[in-house]
Amino acid sequence: MPPMSWDLQGRSLLHPSVQYGLQHTCIGRSGVTRRQRSVLNQASKVDIDVSAQTSGPSGAFVPGRESETRQELFGRIAPVYDQLNNTLSLGQHRVWKRMAVKWSGAKAGDAALDVCCGSGDLAFLLSEAVGVSGQVKGLDFAQQMLADAERRQQSRQATSSRKHPHVEWVQGDALELPFIDRSFDAVTMGYGLRNVSSIPKALQELRRVMRPGARAAILDFNNSDNPIADSFQAWALENVVVPMARSYGLEEEYQYLRPSIKRFPKGREQTQMAKSAGFAKAVHYEIGFGLMGVLVASTEKTHGLGFAQQYSTQSLRGHARTLNCQTGLLRTATITSAGS
Repeated sequence: MPPMSWDLQGRSLLHPSVQYGLQHTCIGRSGVTRRQRSVLNQASKVDIDVSAQTSGPSGAFVPGRESETRQELFGRIAPVYDQLNNTLSLGQHRVWKRMAVKWSGAKAGDAALDVCCGSGDLAFLLSEAVGVSGQVKGLDFAQQMLADAERRQQSRQATSSRKHPHVEWVQGDALELPFIDRSFDAVTMGYGLRNVSSIPKALQELRRVMRPGARAAILDFNNSDNPIADSFQAWALENVVVPMARSYGLEEEYQYLRPSIKRFPKGREQTQMAKSAGFAKAVHYEIGFGLMGVLVASTEKTHGLGFAQQYSTQSLRGHARTLNCQTGLLRTATITSAGS
C-alpha cells in the first residue's frame, strides 16, 4: 500500500480512486477509522525495540563495521533494487525523487552531484534539469550499483531521442568526497544519509563541495513524530516490504530498514545538524503522509567580495590601468621618435 504524496503546492499526486481508498485504509484527514485502529494494533505487536535490535545484516550497526557491511548489503540488493522500489511504492518513489530534484534548484548549465546515487534515478533527473550545457556526477560506494547505473544510461542513450549530458559515475565515499571545494551548483542524495556511518561528516562534505548559493535536497525515510504515521510505517515494513523481499531471498537485507529509520535523526534534528555543518539555511519537509522526508539545505550566497579582497582587486585593476597607460605612452613616444 503506497503512502500518499503531494506536489509542491500541496495537491495530491495520486489518482482520485487511489486517494479514496487510502483515506479509508491509511491516514484519514479527520479522526482514526476502525481500519486504522486495526493497523495500529497490529503495528504495536510487530514494532521493533531499536535498543535491542539484532535483525538485519550482521555488523550493520556495529561501530567501525557499518560502512563495510552496508556496502555489501547494497551490492547484494543491486540486481532487484529498481524492481522492488517500483513494486513497493507503486511507482511513487519517482514522484518523491522529482520533488527532491526540484528542491535542489538544478537548472540549465549547472554542475550537479548525486551522492549515494544507487542505480542512477536522481542523477538521470538531474541530467534532464541541467541539460546539455550542464554536467552531472553520480557517486556511490557500491560498484554493483554503479555498473547497473551505467547499463541504464547506455540503454537510455540508445532508446531516447532527447539529448542529456553524459553522467559520470564515480565510486567513492560520501564521507570523503573526491571533489574539490565549491564544485557543484546543486546536490541530491536519495536514501543515503541514513546509511552513512557519520551524518555530521557527510553533511560537512556536502557543504564543502557546494558553491555559494547552492542547494542540497536529501530524500529519505522519515522518522516521524506522528504516532499514526510511525506505526503504519512499522506495520507496512513488517507485513509488506520484508515478506516481498523474502521472495527474492533478501529478507535479512530489508529487515535492516526499520531499525535504520528509528536511528535516523528526526526532521528538526536534521536541520540543526545541517546548520552545524555550515549550511546557511535548512528546512525539512515531510511528504508521503509523513513516511518520507526531504531535507533542503542551502549555502550562503556571496554578496560581493570582502573589503580586503575588494581593496586588493581594485589595487590590481588600478595597477593594470596604470601599466596600460604607461605602455600606451611609451608606444606613442616610440612612434614619435621613429617619425622624427
